[in-house]
Amino acid sequence: MRRLLACVMATLLLLAGACSSTTASGPVTINVTIVSGKVSPSGAKYDVSKGSTVTINVTSDSADTVHVHGYEIEKDVVPGTPLVITFTADQTGSFEVETHVIEATIATLNVR
Repeated sequence: MRRLLACVMATLLLLAGACSSTTASGPVTINVTIVSGKVSPSGAKYDVSKGSTVTINVTSDSADTVHVHGYEIEKDVVPGTPLVITFTADQTGSFEVETHVIEATIATLNVR
C-alpha cells in the first residue's frame, strides 16, 4: 500500500511539474499568420521576464492593425509584407496583442 501511495505521489508531482509554465528569461519571438480572417496560432499565452525583448512577426493576406495593449504599440499590416514589432517588456502585467480589423486576439503576454 505504501508503495502504491508513493507511486501515485511521484506521478502527481511529475504531472504538476509538466503542467507548470515557465517564464522565458531571454528574448521571446511570436510568429503569427493571418489567412482569410483566421489567426494561427490564436490566443497563445506567453510568460515573459520583465526586461526581455519581445518580437512579434505577423504575415497577413489582408490589411489590418496589430495593437499591443499596455505598451500602446500599433502597427499597420500590409498584405503579403511581413510586419515585425520588437519591444522591451518593461512593464509587468498581462497584455493582449490583438488585431483591430478582424478583432482577433493574437496572444497574451504575461510579463513578470
